[in-house]
Amino acid sequence: MFKSVIKCGTETPITMYLPSAGDLKGNPDTIFSTTTTVRDCCDMTTRLCVHNQTVVMYNSYYVRQNCIIEDTRQDENALIFSVITSGNVVEIICGHQVEHGAGAINMGIMWNNSQHVLQLAAECKFEKISVMMSESDFKIYNERYPIILSRFVKHFSSDKPFMGDVIDKNGKILEAAHDLQNAILSKNINPYYVEGLIVECLVNYYYEVFNQPLPDNYATCRKIFKARILLTENFTKPPTLRELASQVGTNECTLKKVFKQMFSMTVFDYVNDLRINKAVRLLSENNLTINEISNELGFSSQSHFSNAFRKKIGITPNEFRKNALSK
Repeated sequence: MFKSVIKCGTETPITMYLPSAGDLKGNPDTIFSTTTTVRDCCDMTTRLCVHNQTVVMYNSYYVRQNCIIEDTRQDENALIFSVITSGNVVEIICGHQVEHGAGAINMGIMWNNSQHVLQLAAECKFEKISVMMSESDFKIYNERYPIILSRFVKHFSSDKPFMGDVIDKNGKILEAAHDLQNAILSKNINPYYVEGLIVECLVNYYYEVFNQPLPDNYATCRKIFKARILLTENFTKPPTLRELASQVGTNECTLKKVFKQMFSMTVFDYVNDLRINKAVRLLSENNLTINEISNELGFSSQSHFSNAFRKKIGITPNEFRKNALSK
């Protein structure tokens, strides 16, 4: 849980609570939204979405009077990554005062019950996107993308908070942050898309902070990320391996090999998972027949669909629908 204490002058502080990943876990499409007006001093809109144990938070502020917001995270330690997407703000983090404008990035480790102080000036108006990756989720991400995240492992065990402020010189981090922001605001939350954007931010942060070329295989990784996005967008009628490899600028052998290395599944299994997950949602309703669902998801036949569904879920689509509708 997040606790925010909002202070303005000598007036009594206002306390508000926001859920964290631990409160919203289990639903990658979860959106939590709240808008708060604090005694005419500050309008604050917050939206959260959760992917596993990672929270993506959008905040919009319009400040009429100087105020201070003290955030406390009551959950496991987390890697915090924030990008100012518009406006500017004066922030105090762990005793350091920093002025941020659009495109400014901050990264740090926020320990359980540690405090994050945000000092806002009057007439300040800005938007910010933040990623809060729990330590357990960080380990999973690090297994998938060690060339990027291995640099940050040591900071979880350090007795000092890690803080790095950089300016996004090439605009790539800001672009990915805007995409995250738009996804939350439009409620178009695809967990694979969200994960890809988070990694996109971290990859470019890696480049800016360490001031060195990205690892040699990063170009290939980017192509495979693009391939996954194309599959996610077209899983009912996916391109062939040859077509997909051509679209992202690689060959079939590299596509199959690196895709499995990065996502621990084949291209076929990935497409099949997307189809079955969509089938589960459609079967929970009663608008389409089994055959119509099979056709909509791109299976060659109803029997092919039933076999794939039973292999993944353990029961037939018919059995699943009866169980779902009887609840």
